[in-house]
Amino acid sequence: MSKIPFKNVALGLALAGSLFWVQPQTAEAALLSGKEPTPEEVAVQEEEQGSPKVEAQLTGEARSISLDEAMELAMTNNATVLKARNDLASAEVAAQKAASQSRTAKQVAQITLPTVTMPTPVYDTDGNVVFVPTTSGGGKAMAKNQTYYAATVYGPEATKKAVEIQTYALASQEAACSLQTIQAYYTVLCDGQAEQSALLALEKAQNQYNVVESRLNQGMATKLELLSAQAQVNGAKAALDAARAKTVQDKRSLNVIMGLDPETNWSPNSQLTYDPLLIKDVEEKVQEIVSGSPMVQLTEVVFELADITKKNDMLAKPSFTYDGKTAELTYQTAKIEYDNAQSVAYTSAKSMLENLSLAREQYEVYNETQALLEEVYRLAVLQYENGLNTQNDIQAAAADLASNDSQRLNALLQYNIAKTAIEQGLVSTGN
Repeated sequence: MSKIPFKNVALGLALAGSLFWVQPQTAEAALLSGKEPTPEEVAVQEEEQGSPKVEAQLTGEARSISLDEAMELAMTNNATVLKARNDLASAEVAAQKAASQSRTAKQVAQITLPTVTMPTPVYDTDGNVVFVPTTSGGGKAMAKNQTYYAATVYGPEATKKAVEIQTYALASQEAACSLQTIQAYYTVLCDGQAEQSALLALEKAQNQYNVVESRLNQGMATKLELLSAQAQVNGAKAALDAARAKTVQDKRSLNVIMGLDPETNWSPNSQLTYDPLLIKDVEEKVQEIVSGSPMVQLTEVVFELADITKKNDMLAKPSFTYDGKTAELTYQTAKIEYDNAQSVAYTSAKSMLENLSLAREQYEVYNETQALLEEVYRLAVLQYENGLNTQNDIQAAAADLASNDSQRLNALLQYNIAKTAIEQGLVSTGN
């Protein structure tokens, strides 16, 4: 299963910091004047700098959508799934038609045997030989030939297999649609937690700015440190704006998957959580996933259909003829595709379980590290208040905290996607 990109929050911090230092005069003037620029002034600055303004909001009243509801909407509106359903309906009609034709063929194939009257010698009561007319023959019989076989055996069996093929093809498309929806939905959940992390980082930056400003008023800090603290605030604001914009864009993407208007506003009714999934026998689980794979089942039925077709063709096309060799080649190709599908499903299922284990281990490490980095940041602030380090140390601790949190959330995202996919048997097999 493909990984979903996750933007590093620290990138927003670094970018915002670099933008600040590109225009130090404007930032310093705003700080020294003691007032925030007006919205009009900000708009003028953005126009002069050529910065495009992108609306990062959705319209309408928000409603709650669960993962199951999102999957149902996607399944209802997905064009590929709808086409697969239509193909299945057509195959079912063809199967019914073939069954009707089979009954007709059996009726047509019935023939009435001729009645023959022959004189049969018998003895009368006096012992003399006399001839008595005797009737033989008549009744019903079946005229069976290759056409009869094709209409009564191959046709019905082949169309039944076609229905099975379309059934598994539909299941395969539904699985792909569900997996895509799960990935997109959990990404939105992850975006929400990234917003919370960015908001907390902004609160930390604002608190630190207040500390530096207080120390500056007491003559214990420099204006450069205040500017540095302001840069930290600006970077945190930029990271929060970027996180919110990503949430909106990912919601728009999921809206398209669900068949809704891209601007439809909604909110998930759950959060991304860490719920360990323990699998006792990995190999047994892999085999379970492989046997339940719609693509494996589809190729198996295609192989069975090729076998039926080969037997039908052999009645009129011996194996040494061109048509006979073509039927044999089709059969062998279907067998190879069936074997390949099993191999791909096995590899993908094994990889998914390995990714689940890796994501779990990464999350646990990053989660533990996050608690340590929170303490490092707290101690860095405390040391600064006591004059034992600099504002640069604070910013470094904040950057480490944001970077680790980004990786923690990404691992949690990948874990939840893999866990849900495995639980629902939705492992991608490349179809």
